[in-house]
Amino acid sequence: MINKLLIYILTILILGACSQREVEEKSSNTINLTLEDVKTVITEQGFELQKEDLSSENFFIQELNDITPEVYILENNTLSVYVFPSSNDREKGVQVFEETTAAAELVEHKAYELSNILVFYVSDDEKIQNRLLDALQNLDIPE
Repeated sequence: MINKLLIYILTILILGACSQREVEEKSSNTINLTLEDVKTVITEQGFELQKEDLSSENFFIQELNDITPEVYILENNTLSVYVFPSSNDREKGVQVFEETTAAAELVEHKAYELSNILVFYVSDDEKIQNRLLDALQNLDIPE
């Protein structure tokens, strides 16, 4: 009886350790994207990016979790790209953005979240928003 109980407990411990290792391996295999990756897929979609310096009072270019975005003009509208160290940091950045803008009346915009990247495009032009989404989906992020 005690031997069966001991074997049962050891089996549970071994299975638990194996599943924990699998979770750690998956999280370490996450590929972080770079600003260059984002710029490349956008320009390959036929867009032209113009570097821009805008007022830091703009909600879409504020610092989020110590990350300052790169800001561009795309089709006469603001495009801001945040490159976070990890997808968890990006999620925290989105949370900070939502908290700081909860009471604000924001202009029409679209947010794109991919891996460690957060992109805001400040426009209500659905055609361009969809083309931008198509471009960003070309980043081929493995699951």
